[in-house]
Amino acid sequence: MDIVVCGAHMQDMPLNGQITDRGGYFVETTKTLADYQLFALHDAPIQRPALVRSLDGGAAIEVEVWRIPSAELGSFLSGIAAPLGLGHVSLSDGRSVVGFIAEACAVSRSTDVTHLGGWRAYLDNK
Repeated sequence: MDIVVCGAHMQDMPLNGQITDRGGYFVETTKTLADYQLFALHDAPIQRPALVRSLDGGAAIEVEVWRIPSAELGSFLSGIAAPLGLGHVSLSDGRSVVGFIAEACAVSRSTDVTHLGGWRAYLDNK
């Protein structure tokens, strides 16, 4: 099953092992449709972003697509901490792929980093 990741699960990031240890492998780097916002969460032990679809302006956010064996999906999902979860992410090429999204409550206690276009750019500009 393909999974869209936008932050700490990306290549060379702290939580990438949660994918690779389950036999997951990198498929591609791509972007979302231009109606997503990206927020830096402040109350997490590991720096993570929150991806939220927005009707009031957004941008195309850089993401990665990873493929994980379906049999491993349950254990992967059980390790995802609120306010994050899995839902459908619309990609720039028209696909809708399951990926990391955030609950709306994540926005109020986070910093909007949408203008940077992705998590790697945020980390490079901190």
